[in-house]
Amino acid sequence: MVEIVKQNFRKNKHKFRLIKKQLQKDLNKKIAIEHVGSTAIPNMYGKNIVDILIGAEDINEFNYIKRVLEKNGFYCSKKSKNKEYQFFASRAEETKDGDVHIHLALKGTQRYEDFILLKNYLLKNKNEIVEYSNFKRNLINNKINEREEYKKAKSEYVSKLIQNARRESTI
Repeated sequence: MVEIVKQNFRKNKHKFRLIKKQLQKDLNKKIAIEHVGSTAIPNMYGKNIVDILIGAEDINEFNYIKRVLEKNGFYCSKKSKNKEYQFFASRAEETKDGDVHIHLALKGTQRYEDFILLKNYLLKNKNEIVEYSNFKRNLINNKINEREEYKKAKSEYVSKLIQNARRESTI
């Protein structure tokens, strides 16, 4: 069951920095690591799961990062696996408040760019933060709180936000 809360931006930002520092050490090289998702946005409601985007330069680096993440205890999703994107979670079972999601993507792909684009769009558009937070809370209030149904509804909304962000970025 999905629970939506007003997230603790400062706490999540601190957690992100600690994880980033550890990942940079474990990866033993300078790799793009970004705080994304709703915990990267002040005053945002969400599941309070820290989302991290790691950008790989090429497929060899992608595979290297994947091995390091798995060695460090992150669980690789079989559902989202393809040659340019892979999802990892800090636990094998359903993640919850305080957990970590890692999105590994090849830099320059649409998937990678959309994470950055959405974050920047929300940071610049405070009204969108309020509307997106209200949308998530309304899903729960309308009893759409089973994970798959919630993810589907939220995904459609995020797609619209990304379309808006793309339009705004071309103006």
